[in-house]
Amino acid sequence: MRFPCLASLAVLACLPPSAWGQEVAAPTHIQVTTTFTRKDASGKVDTITSPTVVAISGKQATIGVGGPDGGINFSVTPTVGADGSIALKMDTQVKTKADPATQNPDEVRRKQKEAARQKSTMPIFHSAIPTEGLYSIEDIAGARRWLKVGRVIDGWTIKAYDEKREVLTISQLGKVQELSLHKAIVDGLAVTHGNSNTASVKSGESTKFTTPEGVEVEVKAEVIQMTK
Repeated sequence: MRFPCLASLAVLACLPPSAWGQEVAAPTHIQVTTTFTRKDASGKVDTITSPTVVAISGKQATIGVGGPDGGINFSVTPTVGADGSIALKMDTQVKTKADPATQNPDEVRRKQKEAARQKSTMPIFHSAIPTEGLYSIEDIAGARRWLKVGRVIDGWTIKAYDEKREVLTISQLGKVQELSLHKAIVDGLAVTHGNSNTASVKSGESTKFTTPEGVEVEVKAEVIQMTK
């Protein structure tokens, strides 16, 4: 008869009885398929790209798409809930090539602001004075005001401000939305804008949103089984 070595017995003795024979649960994997489309001048929908990435629940995955006229950086953190739904935290940065005939940074910013307002159906968060608790927000009509937590704009109530992430949290009828600080970075002839979105979907379902630059993003998330 063979007996277990003393080292093995010592390891087992250090574990609680409930842990004997248990296996560590494998992490949950989510396949995220992202489709980027844009309408041309005639209104025709053009698919820019449709990449797929596999992420671990609660961990961020990043997709980068580049081209001669700019690029898209898309980060998503999918988290599977107890009910099987998938919460998506999404950050999008779109870099577009500015008009070569308009190299004035102020003019580039003005055009980008106009494009952002035309495409956005949400308030735009422009700036903050955290020490005073004041936040500059533009409503869908284009009016810009300094507001504090608790105030309402376009039916949305300002709930909180995360200074580290530069994100305002707003809510409406139980729906929560994050507004990232609206930024325009002029780099040569390239202008970069970033925005954040959150959504909750069932496995296999998708959600859509449109960036201020007119890029429509469709995100499909599905829990998958990884082969051993």
